[in-house]
Amino acid sequence: MGYIFESEIEMIMNAVRARTIGEAESIRLRDILHADLHPALKAYFRARVWQMLHQERLTEVRSKKLPYGLPEIMRLQEQIDILLVYNYVFGQHDFTLMLDHAVHFQFNFLCRPQWTLLNFIFENQRRRPTSDIRRKLEYCVDYAYYAEIIKRYIDDRGLAELTYEEFSELLEKLDQEIVARHSSVELALMTRPILRFIDSAREHVDRQLADSTIPINAAIVFFEDKKLDDIKERLETERDANAVLEVSLRQLANVIEKVRTGNETAEAVFPEDHPEETPPAAAPADVKSEIEAQPQKPKLPVKIFSDFEEDLPVATPEVARIQETVGEPIALDDSAGALVNLQSLFSPSEEKTFIKKVFNKDELLFREALDRLNLMAEWRHASKYLQEMYTTNDVDPFSEEAILFTDKVQRRFLPTVEGTEESA
Repeated sequence: MGYIFESEIEMIMNAVRARTIGEAESIRLRDILHADLHPALKAYFRARVWQMLHQERLTEVRSKKLPYGLPEIMRLQEQIDILLVYNYVFGQHDFTLMLDHAVHFQFNFLCRPQWTLLNFIFENQRRRPTSDIRRKLEYCVDYAYYAEIIKRYIDDRGLAELTYEEFSELLEKLDQEIVARHSSVELALMTRPILRFIDSAREHVDRQLADSTIPINAAIVFFEDKKLDDIKERLETERDANAVLEVSLRQLANVIEKVRTGNETAEAVFPEDHPEETPPAAAPADVKSEIEAQPQKPKLPVKIFSDFEEDLPVATPEVARIQETVGEPIALDDSAGALVNLQSLFSPSEEKTFIKKVFNKDELLFREALDRLNLMAEWRHASKYLQEMYTTNDVDPFSEEAILFTDKVQRRFLPTVEGTEESA
């Protein structure tokens, strides 16, 4: 797709180079992760280095007489691996090559996620071990519902591998369910990751969400990937008849509404058009709007969209609802469904402290970390994620702020710990 979005890709690559390696001979991965880059690019670089380490481990010769399997040794090995990965050094040539791969891959994934996941995960194979699928999903941070539901699908069935056909069918059913449960405005907002990826190369962005624009070709490819050919064809007509190069999210929502209703006078309504009708959200003050569910359709619970949240985040109970249409319902742990949203555990003053002391004054990283942690169902996974995050952000895990942050997160997974202390 590089030839279609050549100017956008070049703009992003130039911005990334300027914010990272510049004219230097080399750069460490941890410096890339600290830079002002789109999270998807950071995820690609990080996942690629982890993959290189994994491949090196496969060829490593280890004596059976040495107790590598001891829990304490494995924990120390994890610490060593984290340090190795985050201190990996890229030379100019290696960095430029990987940046080119990363930007093209993420542009493909954002514009046509189904196609990209299928080709990236299976390549020329007809079946893949689920361990490989999990590892490759680490390259993708946007459209979080794909990774969440795919992993739960694998876990629930205890699958060791998936065929190309099974994976393709799963993706199609997943998207069919997402499309059926969302309004025209919400479907238009699903393209926001494309918008944010392009905007990440710009220094300043000052506009209303509804008036933000994306290349119309990106929208066409996006809805073609979702098998929404009627919307795709309508956008192609708009492009060819009126020489349209870009489309705003408002225009996109109106096109979707006209196609879905068959009413050429229909218009979609963004919440920001009627702020007095938007209900207050039980979330931080930076949340901009809340998308209302259409009463005439079976819908997922109302979701809040903000600059810091994953688009269309899927909470654990929602995963079960979608899975009912994908196949056999997932048997969810009762405690997983009861886990609270981490956003509710932090006071405004605590948020400011953690953003400053733990996340290097980067509020975006703070919100993304909460989003990732909210998708986890077990403390052991959250604990490992926090461990990596502290290493990445060069934060002392035993500092007062880091300990407090860890305790706050732990209360989501182990609420009885707090209750026991209070009753003692």
